[in-house]
Amino acid sequence: AAAAAAGECPAGTGASCVPAVSEVEEFEVRLMQERIQIVQERMSGRDKLQQQQQQQQQQQQQQQQQHQQHQQYQQHQQFHASAREVASHKAASHAVLSRETGAAATNTTTTTTTLDATGLTLNAAGDLVTFITSVVTYGFGALVLVFIFGYLRTSYPIMYAHNSILGLVAFMPDETFWGWVPASMEYKLEEAIESIGLDNAMMIEYLNLMTKIFLTIGVPMFCIIGPMNCAFGGFAAGEDHLSYFSFGNVEFGSWLYWVHPFVTWGVVLVVTCNLYDAQRKFLVH
Repeated sequence: AAAAAAGECPAGTGASCVPAVSEVEEFEVRLMQERIQIVQERMSGRDKLQQQQQQQQQQQQQQQQQHQQHQQYQQHQQFHASAREVASHKAASHAVLSRETGAAATNTTTTTTTLDATGLTLNAAGDLVTFITSVVTYGFGALVLVFIFGYLRTSYPIMYAHNSILGLVAFMPDETFWGWVPASMEYKLEEAIESIGLDNAMMIEYLNLMTKIFLTIGVPMFCIIGPMNCAFGGFAAGEDHLSYFSFGNVEFGSWLYWVHPFVTWGVVLVVTCNLYDAQRKFLVH
């Protein structure tokens, strides 16, 4: 009746006006459903766009990885090619050198090529002259330094014998050119520790240890083993005169091969015993 009074429904229809309200609701429902469908379509389109972007990124990453792998493969191939080229050049130079050496000298087992692992060269013919020249040159230089030291020591005693002047040590070096020699022979470890400190005293003890080892090993090597290699080695060194006193002069199969293992272990025992003895004496301080 109210709807009829308002003019929304025809007069006399009564309850027949209610379906109009349901039609409006259905229209609103359909409208809402359409809106929901549109929103879902938009969301699905956005998801598809994100998936496409992710796929594109993955493809780009895969392409970059493939490109890097391809570059690494090319670098690897270039490295191996250059290594093969260097090896072929070395082989060719070694072959030429061996042919020249074989044509120039006979009955020799030493080589003059450079060792690839260390970069050092073995003894060769003519090295003895170089060795003697070096010994003379450095020996002369050492004598010059000794004479300079002797002059400065006697000219400036406060710089070279200050502890002795103050009475910190029990001895006083003579004011002569060679007066430092007997003073060095009278050196005592306890006085050195008190006057110059533990570190400097250890340095002096280290030098004394090296001198002792050198004399214990070097003298028998030069006076006994060296002449044995020279006289009974078979002259395997050929024109390499510098190697006459060394194992390089011993030919393969010589009876000296049975001597040198004992010499080697003798050197090991001498060094080990002297080292442990020096440590034992010094550690008490």
